[in-house]
Amino acid sequence: MKACVSLAAVFVFLNFAAPLLFGQSESAIYGTVAAKADGSVLPNSAVRIRSEATSTVLTATTGSDGRFTFTALVPGQYTIVVSHENFQEQALRLTLKPREVQNIRFELPIRGIAESVEVQAPIEPIASTYSPSSTALDKQFVDDLPVAQRNNLPDMIAVAAPGMIRSHDDFVHVRGHEVALNKFIIGVSFWENPHSVLSAGLSPYIIQSVNVMTGGFPAEYGNRFGGVLDIVTKSGFSMNNEGALTLGGGNALRNNVAIEYGGHTDRFAYFLFSSGLESARFISPNDPRSIHDSGRGSRNFLQFDFNADRRNSLRLMLMGDGTNLQMPKTAIDDIYRPSINASERTRAQTAVLNWNHTASDRTFFTTALYQRWSRMTLLPANDALASVASNERSLSTVGLKGDLTRLIGSHTLKGGIDLTMLRPDENLFFYGEGYTAFSHLLGLPHVHLRGPNRGPITFTDHRTGGQGSAYVQDTMQLTRALTVNAGLRFDRYSLATSDTHFSPRVNLAYRFAGSGTVIHASYDHFFVPPAVENVLISSAGLTRFLQDFPVPLPPLQPIRENQFEVGASQQIPGGIRVAVTGYYRNSKNPVHTVLFPDSRIYAYANFDRGKAYGMETRAEVPLDGRRALSAYVNYGLGRVYFWNPVRAGFIDETHHLEETGRFLAPMDQTHTVNAGLTYRHHRSGLWARMAFEYGSGTPIEAEDEGGIAPPAPLRARIPGHFTQDLTLGFETLRHSDRPRLGLQFAIENLTNNVYKVSQESVFSPGEYFHPRFFSAAMKVHF
Repeated sequence: MKACVSLAAVFVFLNFAAPLLFGQSESAIYGTVAAKADGSVLPNSAVRIRSEATSTVLTATTGSDGRFTFTALVPGQYTIVVSHENFQEQALRLTLKPREVQNIRFELPIRGIAESVEVQAPIEPIASTYSPSSTALDKQFVDDLPVAQRNNLPDMIAVAAPGMIRSHDDFVHVRGHEVALNKFIIGVSFWENPHSVLSAGLSPYIIQSVNVMTGGFPAEYGNRFGGVLDIVTKSGFSMNNEGALTLGGGNALRNNVAIEYGGHTDRFAYFLFSSGLESARFISPNDPRSIHDSGRGSRNFLQFDFNADRRNSLRLMLMGDGTNLQMPKTAIDDIYRPSINASERTRAQTAVLNWNHTASDRTFFTTALYQRWSRMTLLPANDALASVASNERSLSTVGLKGDLTRLIGSHTLKGGIDLTMLRPDENLFFYGEGYTAFSHLLGLPHVHLRGPNRGPITFTDHRTGGQGSAYVQDTMQLTRALTVNAGLRFDRYSLATSDTHFSPRVNLAYRFAGSGTVIHASYDHFFVPPAVENVLISSAGLTRFLQDFPVPLPPLQPIRENQFEVGASQQIPGGIRVAVTGYYRNSKNPVHTVLFPDSRIYAYANFDRGKAYGMETRAEVPLDGRRALSAYVNYGLGRVYFWNPVRAGFIDETHHLEETGRFLAPMDQTHTVNAGLTYRHHRSGLWARMAFEYGSGTPIEAEDEGGIAPPAPLRARIPGHFTQDLTLGFETLRHSDRPRLGLQFAIENLTNNVYKVSQESVFSPGEYFHPRFFSAAMKVHF
């Protein structure tokens, strides 16, 4: 806590005593207009920007210093046109990422009699240091998905970005990370995992834009790095007292209803969203059939924006979410253990208050107060041949975050702090004798995990801790071709264990003039604190209750990683972009989830070390006014190894404690492909979309008769899979070119390929993808 107090003092000093750095959560474009001949600034230049997403046009005039400013911009594609009397007009097209600040210098040639009036510059003003495989998605991508796929954030990301690997319990793994998809919501990172069995989740409906990042991380990003989701939510400032009602239904009881409404005055805006959902196949079941797998949930969102004046703005975001779901069972369970009926409830409430202040046209900052409360309750099965397993955990999060930015010439300096207090409260009851009897009855392998005197294992604990973080970074345009982002991050973590770490980051990009080719390279060091779900249970040394290896392990440890990237992107005329990235990541103390036998109680284990390497390729053809067809293809080639033994946390398979050496990690999948193709006939309002997904299969940790796992190259894999989704839609337009009524019909998994998603151990039955699904939806705008 002393470190947190010191960081708070630094933040106060930076705000009030030395405002050299600062930042805001919204995207912004800053620039200077000068004469190309002698570099002198050009006052009174006309600057016009147009958003491709909203068709909004904004204008500005440069001041006496030749500078212009556009703040609080919606992320997406923009066209910037700069003109001045007696000089040639210049135009730029660029893609603005969430919370990105672009610092641009225009140099206008003197207009000649025979010279062209407009000079078309490269697609991007400077070479971006983001990884070539980073993926920007907008609300149109969300709207085009089958309505049932819009209920869960991991489901959406799994089909949208390269290297996304489906796994157990609808998890999505990225570059060897078990705990993936770190979501930033209007600049604030929350620690809970967004997957359905661990939290109440997040609705994709509220997304205005999201940047899916797998590498090239500036120092401002922390906590988890298996895919960072930088989310900008919808705002009433982009709505004109309008809303939409969406009604959806499908087989397997997949029914949905969602309503949103927003509007604004000159200074105040509001946006609200509420949805309800249900399904008889809520999470991936342990059997090709969906047995005891129903669930329902509600997600609610409210946001207020207030522009006090041209220098100050406030934003208040409130969320409330919850789900009730059954824990799936197998056909064998249905025969021998008909009363195995475990269920789970999740609840969450979130609040974020942001203040953005512009001190000058070169200096600005944001401060955020945030709070979140979440709870998960696992209710036990009621059968004599089942484990009696209950788990209740809650987490209270309170934090203060500040970012400051200062533009100095070609440098964009940024620094900030993030102070987070975490208060987990965890309760566990586990009694596995019923499952032991069931395993003996059917001759199944099982784990002997027993409490004192063959009784139950119980655990209750609550603690207060947290993390204090600080960073400084500089994005430098060293030449018109070379851009470098360099930074240093400090983290002080204290909860189940304590640790302090510094993380250097260097990301660079070089653009070859006139070719549209950009070369990328990066080195990023990561400090990943332990996952918060059951962090106290994982750190309680419960391996002492293993009959075959009763040795308590140390508390769960942070992960330390080094990631190297080299890649290239190529812009092709017509807006087509192709990118390829090679990466290598080595880890100390990588984690994996561990299930208590015959239950959905999740804990974590630290393995000795890990390694992930591979290649990611993305090609995209965006939709524009001249083209009716858009498409994207993502391909990931990867290999992931872990090394035994387990060093900390909890594990229930003793060979991970006794053996040494490497093995293929459960999330290792050699080939991963997702792709989409959309056709729009603007005049009639008809559109169609095809989506494809392929995976070559993940390993099965099978054992031979002696109980020893075979060498990694000999390990079996679940079969590969190839699935297809077809969506047909129709939109009627009103005079403003906005849709009035939208209809959608979708067939998911066209070929009815009910493949096995994963089977990580002989102690787990595996989980299965859904069969062919039909759904229809209607969206009414008002």
